[in-house]
Amino acid sequence: MTQLTHAEIVNARYTKSTSHFVTLQDRLNAALKHAPLYQGLLTGIVDEFKRRHKDWKTFADLHLCQAIQVAMDRILIDTTMQRPVNLRHILNILQYFKSTMAMAIQVYEDPDKPGYYIAWDGQHTAIALYIILTKVFGEQTAQAMIPVVVYNVKHKLEIRRNFILLNGDAKEELDFFDKFVQMVYGVKTDGADDQEWVDSALKNDYLANAGLFVTHSKIGDDDQPGAFTLLADTVMSKSLKTRKHPEVTRMFAEYWTYLGQQRPVEAKEARQLYEYFNLCYEQGITVDQAYLLDFVAFTRTFGGDFSPTGPFWDKVKMAYENWYAKANPESYAESGLRGFTSEMRTGIPFLIAQLKKSTKLKTPQYIANNGFTVAKSDLW
Repeated sequence: MTQLTHAEIVNARYTKSTSHFVTLQDRLNAALKHAPLYQGLLTGIVDEFKRRHKDWKTFADLHLCQAIQVAMDRILIDTTMQRPVNLRHILNILQYFKSTMAMAIQVYEDPDKPGYYIAWDGQHTAIALYIILTKVFGEQTAQAMIPVVVYNVKHKLEIRRNFILLNGDAKEELDFFDKFVQMVYGVKTDGADDQEWVDSALKNDYLANAGLFVTHSKIGDDDQPGAFTLLADTVMSKSLKTRKHPEVTRMFAEYWTYLGQQRPVEAKEARQLYEYFNLCYEQGITVDQAYLLDFVAFTRTFGGDFSPTGPFWDKVKMAYENWYAKANPESYAESGLRGFTSEMRTGIPFLIAQLKKSTKLKTPQYIANNGFTVAKSDLW
């Protein structure tokens, strides 16, 4: 029986057409098996937890919060604790409101206000619900029940510290990796038809077919062959304007297949090639099998190595420095090389110039916003 690669094992999770339920213990054990480095760290943290909280003898001693339903008119806002009201945020909540997205309001009981619950997090949700109740349905707050989570605290300062932590360092925001995985699952498992989600699932299919898998350094497998970790401005983007079409991922994935190297994808490599293939897509250049085979043959000039310390970027830096010294002699004499940063400003002009010299491939038009042009003498 043929042994599956790590990429195949990771991508197999998306083949499930139904949800997969596991216990908390199974979930933890699977995560530790996937990243065994954390086993020792976990043991140390548990020992430290016991040392810090010697007064807790049983789980019940934690006095965790309680979820209850209370009348809306029993909710008060502590203006010294909550942020100023962001009306734009409230309007966004109302515009895209779904009852399943309404989180319980986090509150505590203050001895100075008996019978009331003081909201320390979730004021925008509470105000949005108030608007819906009074302005949409014309109902009274005394009769409307909303969910709250009551925190058992003796000192308000503790709540204030919690507010800062839970809206900052203590709350792990969804990064591009988390969002991408959820979108792919949403399409594969739940039949989501949102265009961005469908596009993400298609991009993942292209990568999987090339032996690649999307991951993150926090997962602990970014050193495995086929690991693809740079999601920003490749398969994901913060705005619709910069979002790349799935066809760009198809080009990159097929390139990777023909390259035939068993290693992780370098972040700088992914960004460089995505930007180049995106220019091809936007300018209507056909990037088919023949194109990509010639492109791969061209990259063998420098071993297909787009890594930051590889020969390609060494050559780019030399060409850029020669240009910069001539274009900005005073600045270069005073401060040396400046502006050697992004793939678009330096790598793309060099790549296009080298392709024009070394191949017959059609290349996209591109003028760097810093004016960088490559001298023929600086090319291979």
